Amino acid sequence: KFTMKTNAFLQSVIQAMHDAIITTDKRGNILMINQAAENMFSVTEADITGKFIQDVFPAIFFRNKFQLGVSTVLHSVPVILNQVPIIEADELVGMNFVLQDKSKLEEIATELEVVKELQQNFNGVLSASSDGVFVVDQNGIVKYSNDMANILVDTAAPGANIEKLLNTNTPSKVLATGVPEVDVCKIQAKNCIVSHVPIMKNGKKPSGMVSIVYFDDNKMTEDIARKWFSLQQQVQYYKEQFEKNIEGANKFDQIITKNHAFLKLKKEAERIARSSSTVLITGESGVGKDMFARAIHAHSQKQNGPFVKVNCAAIPESLFESELFGYAPNSFTGASKRGKPGYFEQANGGTIFLDEIGDIPLSIQVKLLQVIQEKQFMRVGGTVTQSVDIRIIAATNRDLREAMLKNQFREDLYYRLNVIELNLPALRFRSEDILPLSEAFIKKYNNILGTRITGMNSIVKKALTSYPWPGNIRELENTIERAANYVWEGEIDKIHLPEHIIHADKISNYKFKYRMVINDIDKEIILDALKMSEGNKSAAARLLNISRSTFYDKLTRYGIN
Repeated sequence: KFTMKTNAFLQSVIQAMHDAIITTDKRGNILMINQAAENMFSVTEADITGKFIQDVFPAIFFRNKFQLGVSTVLHSVPVILNQVPIIEADELVGMNFVLQDKSKLEEIATELEVVKELQQNFNGVLSASSDGVFVVDQNGIVKYSNDMANILVDTAAPGANIEKLLNTNTPSKVLATGVPEVDVCKIQAKNCIVSHVPIMKNGKKPSGMVSIVYFDDNKMTEDIARKWFSLQQQVQYYKEQFEKNIEGANKFDQIITKNHAFLKLKKEAERIARSSSTVLITGESGVGKDMFARAIHAHSQKQNGPFVKVNCAAIPESLFESELFGYAPNSFTGASKRGKPGYFEQANGGTIFLDEIGDIPLSIQVKLLQVIQEKQFMRVGGTVTQSVDIRIIAATNRDLREAMLKNQFREDLYYRLNVIELNLPALRFRSEDILPLSEAFIKKYNNILGTRITGMNSIVKKALTSYPWPGNIRELENTIERAANYVWEGEIDKIHLPEHIIHADKISNYKFKYRMVINDIDKEIILDALKMSEGNKSAAARLLNISRSTFYDKLTRYGIN
């Protein structure tokens, strides 16, 4: 039984071979041939079995020895002959002849040469490019990068994650949706425009992506940047119009919190919304500054006017003045013959939200100060002073007081912006809000994605409330959106969360615990100072030798009345 079974296996393997195989006994009489041999030489096994091999194939000289790579012609077919003896108990019992079609081998060799040549040409073209080119797989890992790309990121890019290299999350969207995107990134202190184009597999699913980084010294970059910003403005406008028509959008009741200090900030913001004073919103990235700004506008006297958001960190310095204040017709090479209104003109009668105000160049800060003081400005290349009726809301995640000490931010501009300051606490200081926010995001993405997620299991809830959320609410929303794309229906489980949230590194936990201990000590010191000064906050600040604004920031952060 064992011999029959073994023979059946061998027959199956031999018949499956692509190369022609002829087996003979020790005297050279043919025992069998496979299907590939029948097809290659137009013979049948039944016709030649038992015949001496040299009678059927005269070009084969039967020898009782091992031969490799013999070139010959059998039945008008050029082949490579390999002769392998079959040995049993140290005796020759037969011979295997393996024959490879030379024409097929030459075709393969030619194809390999063509592929090699294409690869060389591909490398040559990309190496000659003045732009940085990254080719990534479907997981966002760089598989190829040209010389300019490696210079740009100051490292050998292959093997790295494209999002970490370019400091943007746009690649994930492109790889998920298959829709090309244009991005503006600041890489190694350089303003760059990046196009992300998916590589489609069978025209349906992205199997990778090509990201091209255009440097700011490229002659086309400025023109591309202007068009990109113009498109962004249009998208922003239509988005705002859409949000205006959504019931309850941009209202304070959309800001979810159970945290005492945050509830107090909401009430304060709603109270000052009716005034026309400038507001400065501070806090870490992702804490909800944008939402507060929109809510203030929605409850202000200018709620029927436009709300124009300006991301100061995304505008190249060379375009800053023309983007903020517009430009006159034909004021520079490439300028429109009709000129262009800037953000301040677009916001006339409404609110302008200067996000990431800490990144505005010093050269623009003087002109911005003038607009805030006088509500007047002049277009680039213009001769007529224009007046605007706007409310200014600014936001930053930077410490502007520290920036002033380093001469990176004007003191007079800071005090003009800081008429009313709202300091939003980080999500790690309001852990009671993590689960309510998560539930809200589940509901949001059920509506957007058409998913039917019912909630989160206990393991997920524990993981979410234990994680320190360095990216704050934005990171939490991205986590829920990611989970929604994996779950679709039912509960979110731990397998749907990123590994770093489920299995947070111990060092990160120690750092978080360290911060929490320090914050607790800081809070106790402030409470002791208030007790010693009998509740007088100014006296308590003097006692601790810190400024009143810093003292009030700490009161807000720790929820102290």
